Amino acid sequence: AVFLPERLRMHLISLRAPANSAVYLQNIDFHFHFQGALEVISSRAVDIFINNAQDCATNIGLNGGEDFFTMQCLDALGVAHMTDYSLLYDKYSQGPGWNLFDIDNCTNQGLVAMHPFKAVNSWLGCWKVANGVQVPDDFVSCQGAWDGDACSLNGGVQGHPEQPLGDGIVFKK
Repeated sequence: AVFLPERLRMHLISLRAPANSAVYLQNIDFHFHFQGALEVISSRAVDIFINNAQDCATNIGLNGGEDFFTMQCLDALGVAHMTDYSLLYDKYSQGPGWNLFDIDNCTNQGLVAMHPFKAVNSWLGCWKVANGVQVPDDFVSCQGAWDGDACSLNGGVQGHPEQPLGDGIVFKK
């Protein structure tokens, strides 16, 4: 995931969670609202979780991923949650037609994290777009990109098969 901590700080300030409270943030309007690409949990809630995780494993079970287990355990322990669905953009929550290396949604200045970006070049491309260093039009179209290169689904720049493997950025800034 591309994570921008300074943006998280702004979200936390605007949420105004009670000081020293045990709370976690629901981070996306998808499935169970707590995707593991960005788990925001207060230190007090983490302490409660750590002290009771074994009991949760015994009583709740270990079905599902670590994010689902963590959320179920925190809920069972009475830890409160707050909601900020603008924290995370996760491609896995989208319908058909997304591309693993597409950086178009990295332009959203309100997002704290974008997921997944598992290839170095696509991660770096998203980070550059999110920080205003590049724009999606600087990238090759996803239809002509090398596997792993950052690309733009909306981009009109076509890659050239005879060009050596690059990073997907056509116009470097």
